Amino acid sequence: MISFFTKYKRLIFGIVVVIFVGSIFFVSGQVFSDSSMDAVAEVGGHKIPYQRFITQVNRVMGSMKDSGTEVNEVLSKSVKQEVFREMIIEELLSQQGARMGMLVPDFEVAVEVQNTPQFKEGGAFSPRAYYQTIYNEFQMSPADYEAWRKKARLATKFKQFIYTSVKVTPDEVREYYLAKNKDLKNFEKERAKYSDELARDKFANIANYLLRQLTTRQEVKSYLELREQGR
Repeated sequence: MISFFTKYKRLIFGIVVVIFVGSIFFVSGQVFSDSSMDAVAEVGGHKIPYQRFITQVNRVMGSMKDSGTEVNEVLSKSVKQEVFREMIIEELLSQQGARMGMLVPDFEVAVEVQNTPQFKEGGAFSPRAYYQTIYNEFQMSPADYEAWRKKARLATKFKQFIYTSVKVTPDEVREYYLAKNKDLKNFEKERAKYSDELARDKFANIANYLLRQLTTRQEVKSYLELREQGR
């Protein structure tokens, strides 16, 4: 199920960063406060809109249904948990990137918007298609959509920063290869493949460690369970 679900997620370098954030969240009270009525979670005081969460969930499940997958209750719950986790991670990483002084210029978002196929008509960017699509599919205004895309790009930029800091030595690659194979017969032929694989493993470990550190310093509140209960 999880391997199938990953086909529908935007991943950097094809790596799934896993952190069991649900075990370290807490819910503030038994009912919503005025400040949390429209949120599915809060990270460091920043609310994650419940409507955006639902929209993302519906898009993923819609893609699954279009591919012929039967979306049952178990799969639906899994999708919600994965989307929720992705949104928390994106918020944590974008906030950390901002604290480090990383920026996403407006022109980067503008280029992304103008190059998005769904926003084009006749091969060219169409403001009409843009407004209609983000309203119908995301229930967002252009300002909200572009703010979200800027936050997502900042999180990606921070992940790229982490990835570029990963170093793999020749000896490490050799040891990693031997741990997965009986001998070094095809080592030279497969060196690049295993070097990349080891770098990805290192990145995942560093990213997971960082996420755990961030969640100890950032107040993270989940309202997902209350939302699901209709409260």
